[in-house]
Parts: sequence; C-alpha cells; structure tokens
Amino acid sequence: MTTDQPKLIPLDAWAKLVFGEHAPHRNTLYNWRRGGWIVPAPIKIGSRYFVEPTAVYADEYGEMSRRLGQGQ
Repeated sequence: MTTDQPKLIPLDAWAKLVFGEHAPHRNTLYNWRRGGWIVPAPIKIGSRYFVEPTAVYADEYGEMSRRLGQGQ
C-alpha cells in the first residue's frame, strides 16, 4: 500500500491543513479562489471545489508568503 498524498482535496480541508484552527470562512476561500490567490487554482467538481494539497495562498503583494517564510 502506498502512502502517496491525494491529488486533490476539498478546499475547506486545504484551509484547515494550511491554517489549522484559524482557517478562513468558506466565503473568504471562495473570494480567494475568484481572485486567483490560491495557486494552483482550485477546480470545481460537481458542486464542490478541490485543490492540490501543496497549493499556497499567494496574494498580489506576497505578504502571506513573506510571513510564512519568517515564521510569523
């Protein structure tokens, strides 16, 4: 049996994986999706959005990646 990561996970599961107990609200996640701030972009399958487990939040100024890199 392999221990490979799933190729896609639900958007809300990704938020919990990345942000833990401070995961943004579902509406915020949808705004991020529409704004192109989740890279690679989530895809819609049926009525739900799925994203790669390694996806990142990438705002236009790079603020989140800067903070994550500094551990803040």
